[in-house]
Amino acid sequence: MTEVRPARSLSHAVLVELRAEILAGRHQPGSRLSPRALATRFEVSLSVVREALNRLTEQGLVTSEAQLGFAVVRLDLQDVRDIARVRILIEGAALRDAVEHADVEYEARVLASHHRLSRTPDGQPEVPISEEWALAHAEFHATLISAAPSPRLRDLAAGLRDMSELSRRWSESIQGRQVVRDVAGEHRALTAAVLAHDADLAVSLLTDHIALTADRLAEVLDVTDGAAPRGVADAVR
Repeated sequence: MTEVRPARSLSHAVLVELRAEILAGRHQPGSRLSPRALATRFEVSLSVVREALNRLTEQGLVTSEAQLGFAVVRLDLQDVRDIARVRILIEGAALRDAVEHADVEYEARVLASHHRLSRTPDGQPEVPISEEWALAHAEFHATLISAAPSPRLRDLAAGLRDMSELSRRWSESIQGRQVVRDVAGEHRALTAAVLAHDADLAVSLLTDHIALTADRLAEVLDVTDGAAPRGVADAVR
């Protein structure tokens, strides 16, 4: 980042890279984020880094406390369940609005995003969720609510998905426990309900989809006592 760029552009670039690193689990839950160290690493000013960290704080991925500075958010069982509950309310409302305002362009976007997701490899045993699959998955959920008229509602839903994604990626399978879950089938059912303009069914399926993910996360956090190891499990997709 040695080129001369406006501070706002630099801050956005730092934000995007740090956000990707946090979601990928490269910074452990609760670990400190030193603005000075980050400024040195990215070759930018402290003010640029602080602006990026403040934005990440607003997104719920970073915490900021007086005298303590910035840190990656910690995992907490109550938070996992609360985020899921609020996400169901917000994303469910956005999905209902989207289905009720659906047109042929929306249907084409949903079909395309589902096709991309279904054709994207989900990962390997050592990295159960690939970055490509995670991006396709996020795009699919964003596309499902893309016809909702309220940009604020869509933004709220996106922020809650980010919080859910963070804890999802930080979890991994409980050894010796096999959880059977047809995630691809859940996505197919959601797509079919949306294309059938069945808002009630679509919201019901989305509710189950989110709640099941939260239940799996709760199992992992309960067994690991809230300590999030690196990696993520097929069971919590």
